[in-house]
Amino acid sequence: MKVLVITSNPEVDSLTNAVAESFMAGAIAGGVETELLDLYAEGFNPVYSSEDRAHYLGQAPVPGDVSVLQNRLVSADVIALVFPIYWYTMPAMMKGFFDRVICRGFAYGKDGLPGALAGKKVRIFALSGGTEDWYKTSGMDKALQLQICDRTFRHYCGVDDVVMEYVDGLTMGDDGPEARNEAAAKLMRVARMGEAMAANQDR
Repeated sequence: MKVLVITSNPEVDSLTNAVAESFMAGAIAGGVETELLDLYAEGFNPVYSSEDRAHYLGQAPVPGDVSVLQNRLVSADVIALVFPIYWYTMPAMMKGFFDRVICRGFAYGKDGLPGALAGKKVRIFALSGGTEDWYKTSGMDKALQLQICDRTFRHYCGVDDVVMEYVDGLTMGDDGPEARNEAAAKLMRVARMGEAMAANQDR
């Protein structure tokens, strides 16, 4: 099994990246291969271009930078997306990844049938200032689940095993002892998820 973890945060020492590293550490402890795709470190351009549009219409090949990333997705059995929630959805960098990379002709066909991601596992780690309970009682979780999990991955991509996890109740810029202890507990929980996923890889 190979796990590809994709992050979207401009700060190298962000909690976003720490969550990614913890999930990977747990997966490695469980005996699986991991790879990190940091969209900022890779210099990914999230802007949907005329080249992307031409490819969508079947008038041009997929742009070269997109093709490289698609190959990395194909090589993985598990794709983990790690990002902070901005304005109740994914940040622009991650949205651009969806727009450009998880595209027609790759993730799904012109006929709407699933493509290269069908049968893979997807894990989504959403970092939020609000609590998971608030997201669920406010209806925001339902919106995220419908948009990302149900319509994008299950319906279009043919990914049945997709789970969204919250790393919640965060306070931006708080580096005090209490916040550090809370963050450490959250990271330990994420690491256990990675190890449990690896332990269940043949099930």
